[in-house]
Amino acid sequence: MEICSKKDIKFITGVMAASLLLGGCNANINTNTLKEDPNAKTSFNLNEVTTTEFDQDEMDKLYREYCFNILSQTVKDYGSEENVMISPASIMMALDMVAAGAKGESLEQLTNLFAAGKGPLTQQAYASALMDKINEAEEVEFSCANAVWANKQLLGDAVNLEYVQYIQDTFNADYRVRVFDDKTVGEINGWVDEHTDHMIKEVVNDLSSETVMVLVNAISFDGDWADPYEESQVREGEFTTYNGEAQTVRFLHETGHSYYETEKATGFMKAYEGNQYGFLAILPADENISANEFVKNFTAEDYEKFIASYTNDYSVVTKIPEFESDFEMEMGDTLANLGAGNMFHGNTADLSGIAGTPGELFVSKVLHKTHIEVDAEGTRAAAVTAVFVDGKCAEPFAEEYRYVECDRPFVYAIVDMTTMTPIFIGTVNAV
Repeated sequence: MEICSKKDIKFITGVMAASLLLGGCNANINTNTLKEDPNAKTSFNLNEVTTTEFDQDEMDKLYREYCFNILSQTVKDYGSEENVMISPASIMMALDMVAAGAKGESLEQLTNLFAAGKGPLTQQAYASALMDKINEAEEVEFSCANAVWANKQLLGDAVNLEYVQYIQDTFNADYRVRVFDDKTVGEINGWVDEHTDHMIKEVVNDLSSETVMVLVNAISFDGDWADPYEESQVREGEFTTYNGEAQTVRFLHETGHSYYETEKATGFMKAYEGNQYGFLAILPADENISANEFVKNFTAEDYEKFIASYTNDYSVVTKIPEFESDFEMEMGDTLANLGAGNMFHGNTADLSGIAGTPGELFVSKVLHKTHIEVDAEGTRAAAVTAVFVDGKCAEPFAEEYRYVECDRPFVYAIVDMTTMTPIFIGTVNAV
């Protein structure tokens, strides 16, 4: 797979046809206009993100608030009692790459989705730091990766190279310019498979003729328990489902000292190797409620109260089932319901920091898929978020032509395209 460097991008975009195909109506926009348009700049100084400082505790609390807001809204929009799992971090990383090229209300809504009341510089710096922390985790395999595919036929050389450089530097994003065809679909899915440790095989079935860019985040985790379950601690038992059915499953039993309790729930924590990450169980106090119904009303404030209740004063008998679960959902309605709907409409979205002018690009869908496995040895989990940026139709423009018709004496050369030095040079005066 070819990965484009900044130098590569300049070369590739320099030789592309100067046209932007938007929508599904075979319409063209003159990318010379887009490239020279002063609006094709980012809304804030991207270079300042690396030097932006933030209050870690304050931003962590805002992030937790976002986590429970999006979990609650996802369950409401999913409308099923089946297992749900999302990665708020993956969704945030993917959308923060979009936010870097957003402006006006689009940027404000995206920033407030994750860190209400904070500016985009602070949020971008926090997301970048979180990504670094994930990738620097010790004694567990934790990986966060980003990639962006730009449609060679539709975007041409209209992409803001300052934006491209930023997502490469800040989010370590692979940037690839491709013709959007079945081969590119396979390439995206191959990247997803690789960067989710083969837990999620694909995220894209096909690419729409209107799609100009696909931004993807993948996170994978593989951690062993710091204190693995012994064979004697793994025993079959009965699990009662949300609708009252009994299932025979393998349970992991243990007696520890980590304990949480509020009026809404009890819980415990079990650490992974390295003691940097752990598995937190939250059990509703209401025995007759499903977990999905519970989280609809389990707010960020409830969670803050829950984690503040921690104590190790007791011997805590615990058990959790071994389980494996997959989840996928299109998150557009969920994000809109959380106040970030501006980016989904061509008449309101402003992603002109990526390319074009306000309203030409918009987010068409946000696909999110997750996988988790919990057993006696530990936990494997993965998530992928793909953001599809489309374009709307515009009026065609009249192409400008030049002609070189060698019907009279001429000079020719065979040159090294890298250096433009001739290998052969000659003249033709008569044929």
